[in-house]
Amino acid sequence: MSTKITKKSKLSREIILPEGVSATYNDYVLSVKGSLGTSEKDFRLIMVNLKLQDDKVILTAFSSRKKSLAILGTGFSLVKNMIFGVQHGYTYKLKTAYAHFPITVSADQEKVKIDNFYGERSPRFANILGSTKVSVDGDTLTVSGISLEDVSQTAANVEQVTKIKRKDQRIFLDGIYIFEKERGSNVN
Repeated sequence: MSTKITKKSKLSREIILPEGVSATYNDYVLSVKGSLGTSEKDFRLIMVNLKLQDDKVILTAFSSRKKSLAILGTGFSLVKNMIFGVQHGYTYKLKTAYAHFPITVSADQEKVKIDNFYGERSPRFANILGSTKVSVDGDTLTVSGISLEDVSQTAANVEQVTKIKRKDQRIFLDGIYIFEKERGSNVN
């Protein structure tokens, strides 16, 4: 990873922005811009003091209590993931599995459409979040984007919409499942 991280003290952490990455912070919204695009995160509910200084993002905990230090670690990870995402991107791959009824999957800008799941007449839909891109190649779905939260939640939405309820999952294996997670696979 090309992001340089320095630990200042127990109550404060700082991340030095790498070459080609810039950040702005206005009204509790941190915006990180890199070669693949811009990622934004609202830090209103994450109880840390965040400030930008030169080419550094500095996070400070409110107190030395265990809960405040845990929240500091969460904020630190969010900023690190944002920086990595705008530089390299994230990709999740999903595979369709079926025993009898062939599942047909198609994607547009906002939804993933799953037809013929267990022979059902009506299609099932899964939401695509943010600027995440979904492509279908045979029985493999590729979910990619610059925001780790959006990419992982979109993949989870597809997985959850094909979940079988009230049946033994060891026998009824039909569905769409995540089989690979990639970090740093330059998203187009």
